[in-house]
Amino acid sequence: MKQSALSLIGPGIRLRLLKYEDLPLTLKWRNTEDIRCQFINSDIISKDRHLKWWEKYREKNNDFIFIIQDTERLSRSVGQVSLYNINLEKRVAEYGRLMIGDSKTREKGLARRSTDLLLIWAFNTLRIERIYLEVFKDNISALNLYLQCGFVSYGERGKLLLMSISKKASSNMHEGIKE
Repeated sequence: MKQSALSLIGPGIRLRLLKYEDLPLTLKWRNTEDIRCQFINSDIISKDRHLKWWEKYREKNNDFIFIIQDTERLSRSVGQVSLYNINLEKRVAEYGRLMIGDSKTREKGLARRSTDLLLIWAFNTLRIERIYLEVFKDNISALNLYLQCGFVSYGERGKLLLMSISKKASSNMHEGIKE
């Protein structure tokens, strides 16, 4: 299912699959305190552990990590976003691992545009019917983003809010937007 050349283009952004060369940058982003604390596993990750994770990731056909590139202002990589636990039989997938690692590009709409583009690809190309996510209840900026993108809450688990979006709801939110 993974295609190394897979690239998604949207207004001012490009999503391309994670490459080995991206690992130092994604590790740096992931270990930044303000990002790290928003992950369920908030441990600092070593380079060795990151490389072991990479080897496992490369073998998974149901896990896509995209590097977010700002093509409008900076022409460089600024973050990442993922669609994983993809089950084509059940037509469901999990959204997450979103981080805008470049602090200068936060609150510029890149997370929103990246999320919208990824949802459109998942629903239209992969034919996913429902996408779900988990987010800490106190992560207000992420909650606001997900609500703006059309996700709705369907439950809680401890400190986490469980959210999802259906293809039908997404179609209404993203009318007129193409892949």
